[in-house]
Formats: sequence, C-alpha cells, structure tokens
Amino acid sequence: MATSDEFAQWIVDQLSEFADVQTKRLFGGRAVLKDNLNFGLIFEDQLYLKVDDQTLANFHELDSQQFTYDKGGKTIYVSFWTIPENIIEDKEEFAEWARKAFDAALRAKKPKVKKK
Repeated sequence: MATSDEFAQWIVDQLSEFADVQTKRLFGGRAVLKDNLNFGLIFEDQLYLKVDDQTLANFHELDSQQFTYDKGGKTIYVSFWTIPENIIEDKEEFAEWARKAFDAALRAKKPKVKKK
C-alpha cells in the first residue's frame, strides 16, 4: 500500500494549529517538515512522529509502534513512533504532540561544521 496524497494532506490540515508544515516524498512515503526540519514520517497512511529519550515514555503509554524497515536482511529501527488517530483528529492535542516531536528533532539536529 502506498502513501496517499489525501492522507498526507489531511495530516497537514490537522497540523494547522501547530504550524505551517509541508510534506515531501521520501523513499515511498513522505517526510513531515516544519522550517525544513523533519519531525514526522508518513508511510502507508500511518503517521510516525520523532521521538527521543525525553519523549519516548509518552509514546510507550500510547502503545505506539516504532518505525522499522529491512535492509540487507536486518531490521533497522528509527526514532519515529506511531500516534493514534484519535489524537490526530483533535487538532489541539495533535499540536502538542507535534511540538514534542519537533523539539525532539531540534535536539537531534547535528550542528553544522564551520568551514575554515
């Protein structure tokens, strides 16, 4: 199953309380971006938000699932986790979760190396 344009647009619409976000194609899915920083993934009409050590417990409480993919016979685990549709449907609550994911993405962002 591919990621549908309609689902991706619905996610963008639901995030209007949070910020002006965009999506862009990414390996058969979509990246969800704010200020050109990826804080979400959409694959097969499932949304995953960026998670780090500060937010992981919140996602465990929701019984979220971690995004994984297979590469060379190995399962690769990525720091993006599912969020239930009932949260996505509530724009205010979804905005809070999106802020947490964006903050996690900011914390994970590597500083640019200055050229001499």
